[in-house]
Amino acid sequence: MHIMFKRGLAALTLSTLFSLPALATNPISSPDTMILGDSIFALSGDIHENLEADLDENIDTYARSGCQLTGGNILCSRLYSVENQYARADKSGIRTVIFNGGGNDIQLNSCRPSLSACMPLLNDLENRIAALVQKMRNDGIEEIIFLGYYNAVGSAIDLHDINNYSMNYKAVAYPGMGVKFVDVRAAFAGKEAQYIISDGIHPTAAGSRVLADKILQALD
Repeated sequence: MHIMFKRGLAALTLSTLFSLPALATNPISSPDTMILGDSIFALSGDIHENLEADLDENIDTYARSGCQLTGGNILCSRLYSVENQYARADKSGIRTVIFNGGGNDIQLNSCRPSLSACMPLLNDLENRIAALVQKMRNDGIEEIIFLGYYNAVGSAIDLHDINNYSMNYKAVAYPGMGVKFVDVRAAFAGKEAQYIISDGIHPTAAGSRVLADKILQALD
């Protein structure tokens, strides 16, 4: 009986081994899309999960909560700024980049809530975004999507003038840079209680669903 058991076990082991190549004939494809950005993407991860489910593909994400477009703060080291997320990312096979950035740079700057006082910062952010986009182009990225910011509420309500100026600028300038700008302000207007959590800044699950749908509409 021991001999029969050993022979049976050997046969099972061999059959398992010979079945493995069949499983490997359809490997999971490498991601061709990456996400960069701040907590709008990273806090819940819902936008990322929605996009993966809807597109039925893996998407790399380097987004981190609290991160600025450039520089760092107590919540997020400069090592993980959006600029450095891209610099440190594995770009092999990537053809599409979805990103945001600049929101935390503005929120954490003493120039707020004055639009005129924040103009030097806004101009610097746009110059940095343009430089980042150029790096993406140089790396062969074919499709670049910038997810705009909706107007936050609560303690962030004083940022509306700054945010509207910034989003209006992007709507005009980004198409000329070959960047698809996703303006989400109208989609959130009047539905803030449904789409924004109690901190007044981050999206609810329903809000993240809306943001994912807007991104899907922009994707080729």
